[in-house]
Amino acid sequence: MAIKNGSVIGIDFGTTNTSIISLMKDDLGEKCVVLGEDGEFPFASLLAISKDNRVFFGNKVRKNHDSFSESYCLVSSFKSLLGTGESIEINGKPCPPKQIAAEYFKCLKRVIAKKYNIDITEAAFSFPVDFSAQARRDLIEAAIRADIRVTGFVSESTAAYLAVSEQIKGKERVMVVDWGGGTLDISILETKGGKVHELSVFGEKIGGDDIDRELAGRVHAMMCDLTDDKSKVVSFDEMPSEQRDKLIFACERTKVQLSEDGEDYPLTIRDYGELGTKTVNITNAMFEDMIKPIIKSRVLSAINSAMERAELTPAGIDAVIIAGGSSNLRPFANAMLNLFGEDKLILPQKSGFVSAKGAALMPLIGGKCKLGESLGVMMSDDTMFELLKKDEDVVGSKSPVHEFSVVDNSAEAHIIIASGDGKTIFRKVNVPTKGFLNERLEISARIDETQTAKVTIHSSASPDELQDTVVGINGLTFYYDLSGMNDTENSSEKSDEVANV
Repeated sequence: MAIKNGSVIGIDFGTTNTSIISLMKDDLGEKCVVLGEDGEFPFASLLAISKDNRVFFGNKVRKNHDSFSESYCLVSSFKSLLGTGESIEINGKPCPPKQIAAEYFKCLKRVIAKKYNIDITEAAFSFPVDFSAQARRDLIEAAIRADIRVTGFVSESTAAYLAVSEQIKGKERVMVVDWGGGTLDISILETKGGKVHELSVFGEKIGGDDIDRELAGRVHAMMCDLTDDKSKVVSFDEMPSEQRDKLIFACERTKVQLSEDGEDYPLTIRDYGELGTKTVNITNAMFEDMIKPIIKSRVLSAINSAMERAELTPAGIDAVIIAGGSSNLRPFANAMLNLFGEDKLILPQKSGFVSAKGAALMPLIGGKCKLGESLGVMMSDDTMFELLKKDEDVVGSKSPVHEFSVVDNSAEAHIIIASGDGKTIFRKVNVPTKGFLNERLEISARIDETQTAKVTIHSSASPDELQDTVVGINGLTFYYDLSGMNDTENSSEKSDEVANV
């Protein structure tokens, strides 16, 4: 895959872990560097905040969870709250998730500057397929607060496709299954002529965090069975939150251990509330019996739903890219093997960094996120006037300002914003007017960095710009034009570092 000279940071900000890649290209070759904990592990998406606002983050918090929980406020999974309008309580006060994310990015910057001598001033981000426009705006604002300029967005599915593009040459329909800590994201991509279209996307709120909590509930029950004094026995939900968190973190480590070696694991929990210190034996058979129903009812069901939307069966899928930390679970790997067969499965090395690498590649490839359907205004005779054009306009495009005459002597103009073929009505907007027959409306549109269209409507009778009506249009179809990937396909050799990431 040919890329142009440059240096880009790619960030895959995850619910449980965050991975960062530094990708550099010059006339001498390419270099891809993993920026992580101990040089090879993603950063844990965790914060510990003291009452005087001292902040610790990452695996330091994960490894020392018990000691931090005594005097710090521990915050996890804050990515999942971006764009929701919800807040997180920090030391008794509500705090918006984007501020928590900003503090996290500041920590990342400090550690990477110190450890790798790299100052992250700008970066390209990958995002989940179901990440809302508001969640993307919150992410951009969080990055700006940490003095990081967001240079681009690419969906995690397309980012994974870019990262392993050499392995899937000639494959037309590619499924990406990204199973992380918070969500399961599935995309079915069709690649033709250097264009990557999303035939189907499907998101499910099931991830490694849910498995950790399920395992913690079972371990709690086992500890209760070992307790002689049944008056001390309470349900898992009735345990103090810090004790629940302690057990969940311990179960996360157990899950990883079971997935890596497949052997039984003796888990010791110390000072677990009234239940004290107990050791329970977590067998691999018990773990698999717990997770198999989850995979069948939630994961495989989501994969089938994604294929139904694309009107495809497993036979119609040419390759399956598997990414995300939860994809390392052995029962999941076996289920995917049974469904698609070994020949179709693409298992990238360092799967936790795949989306970060793809995000970094997009700017160097010069890929464009193009509009897959035009956007316009429906006229009084039911014809469409195009504002943004299919296959031409990209993220950052702005239409000219177009003038429209008001044809009714009324206090409102009724504007219908629809797809270029008129089949999809996105918004119906009533714009206040002065009721003059010679009044004009000025309408323009642009596509912002969140892949949302903004339509601005201004009445000539109201010169004050504060009277403008601005309408956000979600749900537009986009695709990635990667035709530049093959312009200079053999212009330079890849370094071994790139090939192995």
